[in-house]
Amino acid sequence: MNYSGILFDKDGTLLDFNGTWLAAYETAAEIIADYSGGKLTPIKILEHGGYLPEERKWLPESVLAAGSSREILASWNSLLERPLDTAAVEQINEAFLVGANGLVPAVEPLLPCMAQLKQTGYVLGIATMDSEKGARSMADALEVTDQFDFICGADSGFGEKPDPGMVNAFSAATGISNDKIVMVGDSPRDIMMGLNAGAGLSVGVTSGAHGRSELLAHTEHVLDDIGLLHDYLSTF
Repeated sequence: MNYSGILFDKDGTLLDFNGTWLAAYETAAEIIADYSGGKLTPIKILEHGGYLPEERKWLPESVLAAGSSREILASWNSLLERPLDTAAVEQINEAFLVGANGLVPAVEPLLPCMAQLKQTGYVLGIATMDSEKGARSMADALEVTDQFDFICGADSGFGEKPDPGMVNAFSAATGISNDKIVMVGDSPRDIMMGLNAGAGLSVGVTSGAHGRSELLAHTEHVLDDIGLLHDYLSTF
């Protein structure tokens, strides 16, 4: 193998993005609409985050599709006359955790997909803009935790995408040099993180919130989903 480690984004890459997060964002938008005293509607709040409700799609720069909880809350605070108070933030974080812990639909059956990669000899990790707790809860729910040697989130202390910190942390934790790591994600931020870290390969997947053309602007390596990854990597 030319590569030794694979670092996956979570939402849109391992998990179906809309199936996992849309209901959670809708719940959060209702909380913010109530908090605004009716001055904002849930739809307007979601549109501000880059969601196109009629198309059920996401704008390329959507903070909801690729941002961290910190960035999402900052974006929503900018709409309000007064910042969200502690109680409202706790409600929203609970909605986000439900989104991560509910019946999370995988893009592909994860256990056989990850097991095949592990059996080939790859060391696997997860790097998400969700919380580390949310990522670990997802892995537990889908019974794939033992397939991953590394899991981190935007709150793990390694920075946020597209900065290289999460890739660097995966390298430090596993002993695999960055040029032997494959970064796999559904957003330009994922690809840019891999590029910024000097990852050996940055692969985009169109199973999430971003289309092929958006990903091809950053990498020539674009697949439909992670189910194709094993065979694709065998060509290198």
